[in-house]
Amino acid sequence: MYDVVVVGAGPSGCMAAKYAAKSGVSTLIIEKDPEIGIPVRCAGLISKRAVEESELKGVRNFIRNRLKGAIIHSPNYDMQLEARESAYAIRRDLFDRALAKEAMNSGAEIITGCKVVGIRMSEGELRIHVDTSNGKKDEIGAKVVIGADGVRAGVARMAGMKIMRNLLSCVQVEGSYDSEGAYAEVFVGREIAPGFFAWAIPLDDRIARIGLCIDKRYSSPHTTPLAFLKRFMLHEPRMAKRYRGTYFSYTGGAIPIAAGLKRQKTVKMKMMKDGGVGILLVGDAAAQVKPITGGGVYYGLRCGKIAGEVAAEAASTGDMQVLKHYDRRWRREIGKEIAFGIWVHRLRCVLGDDDLDRIFRALGRERRRVEEKGDMDYPSLILREFIKEPEFIKLAVKNIIRYMYIYGRRGKY
Repeated sequence: MYDVVVVGAGPSGCMAAKYAAKSGVSTLIIEKDPEIGIPVRCAGLISKRAVEESELKGVRNFIRNRLKGAIIHSPNYDMQLEARESAYAIRRDLFDRALAKEAMNSGAEIITGCKVVGIRMSEGELRIHVDTSNGKKDEIGAKVVIGADGVRAGVARMAGMKIMRNLLSCVQVEGSYDSEGAYAEVFVGREIAPGFFAWAIPLDDRIARIGLCIDKRYSSPHTTPLAFLKRFMLHEPRMAKRYRGTYFSYTGGAIPIAAGLKRQKTVKMKMMKDGGVGILLVGDAAAQVKPITGGGVYYGLRCGKIAGEVAAEAASTGDMQVLKHYDRRWRREIGKEIAFGIWVHRLRCVLGDDDLDRIFRALGRERRRVEEKGDMDYPSLILREFIKEPEFIKLAVKNIIRYMYIYGRRGKY
């Protein structure tokens, strides 16, 4: 039996395992895929803060490009922003493997090609049922299980933990693209990517990651994100003139947007005479994602550290009440940011293209302030200031009836 078992070898899972192992408890990572980091389901754009949070050395090994800003394209307006700090386009496969190696160096074990198919309680421990890579069935015991298994959130489902979230559908390709320097590009508009946005992240002068994400509640139910992407690459004028018509790889995925923090349950425990057992959720499995941008690497690393430390303390002392500290700590660090982001995402979904143009023109008039205070990990820092501006108040009043109709009547986030 292990003290802590982490399901999932992504950034949040590897960081949780690293910090649990560093605390001196026996730790195992179970990864369903044969190879860590494959397949890649991420745009791979992270901040300098996230690189530092990873605690990895030799970062040049996984950085593809260093970006100095962003170009925002609304339907009829373009705005270029210079960043205070560089962002990084990374190789997520190499990044994840480096994090897994760090976890092993700290004392954690890893098994790959092993799928968790069930979790049950037996004689004071959690029994994890797995299908191994050679087709055999096995059981692994644990005091604490950390579910870091991504948007599927299999651990949460098996444990009866309800995660209230909406899944946005995403697709991305790497293709030939004439970039406009080292700038990430973002395209917004209801015809481009309803409910979210499209992007182009240059890896060099000739290749970029081109993708988009949609909220299917605001598009035709029969339209796929791939159909939106093809139309975007071939027919959006600003994209079509630089996309060279060929792509080399394709990937799809999903982004979990929390329905509301009060309904997010990330801790489950049971006390017994001889101790207890517990389950924590972290990363995409807990919808610890920025609703405004969809990024989750930085939050996953931060929350992974907390989960690993708390799980180790609970396992070593037998006091599962300690697990409550995880919920308090991660909410204290990023809870307000996620809650504000949920509100912004809701508003974004009801705005028309004219409204989006007005917003970005208003931001463009305050471009220097946006550049000085903008933060890709904490976008609320600048947005909270702008929602008090007359232009934004007018838009809010204009759309309030539609907003209340959609979210009040449906009871959806």
